[in-house]
Amino acid sequence: MKRIGPDGQRMRDGLALGLVLLLTAAAPGMARGQQAPGSQDPGLVVTTSHFAFHSDFATNLNDALIAAGTARNREAAELFHEGGAEEACFAELAPSARAGWNLAVDWYAEIVSSTSWLGRQQFVIRMHLAGLEEAPPEARTERFLEIAEGVRRAAAPAYRACRWPAQDAENRRWIGHVSERVAAHGAAIAPRLAEVYGRPWPDLPIRVDLVPAALPVGANTFSSPPHIQIASTTSDQDALEIVFHEASHTIAARNDPMQQALARAADQLGTEVPRDLWHVVLFYTTGQVVRRALAAAGEPGYVPYVDSHDLWAGRWGRFRNAIESTWPAYLAGERSLEAAAADLLSALKAEQADDGSSGGLRTRIRTR
Repeated sequence: MKRIGPDGQRMRDGLALGLVLLLTAAAPGMARGQQAPGSQDPGLVVTTSHFAFHSDFATNLNDALIAAGTARNREAAELFHEGGAEEACFAELAPSARAGWNLAVDWYAEIVSSTSWLGRQQFVIRMHLAGLEEAPPEARTERFLEIAEGVRRAAAPAYRACRWPAQDAENRRWIGHVSERVAAHGAAIAPRLAEVYGRPWPDLPIRVDLVPAALPVGANTFSSPPHIQIASTTSDQDALEIVFHEASHTIAARNDPMQQALARAADQLGTEVPRDLWHVVLFYTTGQVVRRALAAAGEPGYVPYVDSHDLWAGRWGRFRNAIESTWPAYLAGERSLEAAAADLLSALKAEQADDGSSGGLRTRIRTR
């Protein structure tokens, strides 16, 4: 991106903010979706025993701006500037609507999209829009949220006119499909996941928002408070496993039994738990639970996500043999969680010794 000096930066920011505020004043109330009379939960489409699926305008607008800001920072194609019917629609809008969108993307690119999805900026906006704030925000955060709201109001007319109807339809179609799958198989899958991860589900239902991108990989979850985002581009074939995979993050987080078992096993062996191992185990575990539930219900042949998308092809491949040779015994009830964790790390350590590589498993030097 082109770099500008401090004075130029302040001038650009001042002009941008002034235009955003003018646009906001000209388009009040445009940042949220239409809310049914008396409804306290805009965008709610359907609720199951474990999930509340949403297609919410404000949350989708926020996600679209994050994706557009990310693309702008990378000088890549972005929404309304990548050809097709949406760019043609955008070109027909009033100049104020086009300027509102472009200025909003500029602001997001610099302030929001430039941070990780785990970063404070993205977290507080996301929780605020989902209504999951656990305490009133402090003054500084409240002011940030007010500015972000004003920016989204400036962007809303363009998004509503040229993208939202199609995005909302995509979200609702996906929700219709996955909610039927959850209704058919959730009663078998959910209790089994709580059993193998050793922790009950949090307060239910968990809010799930369907959005355009859910960067960086198309789905992500915060465990506290529980909130899931999934891209509407996720395939129907993957939908059931993906929603339960993301939900598994709420019962297999840092201080939960599975990760604690791995940590204790590593301590006993004088090693460290390799980075990402817990996540690969989560992928494998949830995929196997879904596969077995479908087979028991007369739907054999399901291939779990870790295999169908060949996640073993990358750096996770170094874990495959150890997981596949040890973890099925735990899922079959033949080994305890503690024993399976020890088996897994012992297998990884043996492989490391055999091939002479670190394999991501480092020996910890113990001192008295």
